[in-house]
Amino acid sequence: MTVSSDSVQLFLWKSLFNGAVLAQQVSETNVLTDMQKAFNNFIQTGQVWAMLAGIVIGYTIRNITAS
Repeated sequence: MTVSSDSVQLFLWKSLFNGAVLAQQVSETNVLTDMQKAFNNFIQTGQVWAMLAGIVIGYTIRNITAS
């Protein structure tokens, strides 16, 4: 690398690092609560039925085409 590319790379690294620190928001994360909310949303919106239907249809098509 040349001196100019090293200085540009150093400038970009420091700029990105400082920007990330300034833009960071501190919040308390509760992973288990977030997973529970996501699962409840998955059930309440009916996506579980779409998943089960897709598995059954996919398995059926797989068996039909494999013979």
